Amino acid sequence: MLEELFNKLDLPSDTSKDSYSTNPIFNSSHRLGKNLKNEPSILFKTADVANRLDYLGKYIHLRFNVNCTLNENTKKINENYTILTCTSEDEQTKKNFLDICETSYLNIGENPTNSQINELTENLIELFKTWSASVTDFVGLWGELFMIASSNNSVETLEAWHNHNDDKYDFYDNNSALEVKCSTRERKHEFRHHQLVSNLKDHYLASVLTKPDSSKGLSVLDLYKKILKNKLSNSQINKLKKIYFGIVKGSPEIIINSQKYDYNFAKKNTLFFSISEISTLKNNDVSISNIKYTMDLSQKRNAESLGKNGFLSNLHFTD
Repeated sequence: MLEELFNKLDLPSDTSKDSYSTNPIFNSSHRLGKNLKNEPSILFKTADVANRLDYLGKYIHLRFNVNCTLNENTKKINENYTILTCTSEDEQTKKNFLDICETSYLNIGENPTNSQINELTENLIELFKTWSASVTDFVGLWGELFMIASSNNSVETLEAWHNHNDDKYDFYDNNSALEVKCSTRERKHEFRHHQLVSNLKDHYLASVLTKPDSSKGLSVLDLYKKILKNKLSNSQINKLKKIYFGIVKGSPEIIINSQKYDYNFAKKNTLFFSISEISTLKNNDVSISNIKYTMDLSQKRNAESLGKNGFLSNLHFTD
């Protein structure tokens, strides 16, 4: 893991500008580096020397064709690299940076172009632009991760998970969709009007009822790690990390782990509802939009079965 490698690196003995203690990574000429400020950096050996504008943003600094000094054992080598650095002093942010880089650049190959580096780094830049350590309620994310972790086929369910938090459906594949609502109190959930208006044949709503459990419960981080234990492809791992970190952002692990919920209770108290059988408001006025309301699903009849094919067939269904 990049984090373990980084922690083993000493600060560079050379105090000159752009001096790095480094270690080869990805079985290539690319390197993991630590500078005098104890900042983690990925040093890319690129195929071209074309000039590009450097990027300096929130916690991220990307520079192209930088002449730097590599400190390895007793050797000092001067070479040009394209360098991606995490400039945050926060240890958790550094850890997350290395975690994301580990899969984002795993298959980068030898001597990429600077354009390829720039393209691969765009998602990381966008993610850190919204990085925040503010306290957030993660129960919604917990419900979605629970759907994946409790599934009979977590890999297939992960594939159906939304790529962006503002996508129309929480889960969608091959004309089948699932919305997920999670609560620790009762089955009263808030909906946006369009969530309950659908022409899909297999469109369901999962109502996950759980309860706080600080001793034996699982946090969203625990569920995230549980899903990672599956045999996932690199693209699937990237997807999971992108969505997870895009929601928890820079929240410290101590905050994330302070929100633990009862996994087994949730498995016993998950109900599914067919969207087509839930009555809803009708809006015939095109000038009215963004309608939101609360629905008490305890007063609705839950579904007795789900789709027989695709990711829906793998979801945990309470007997």
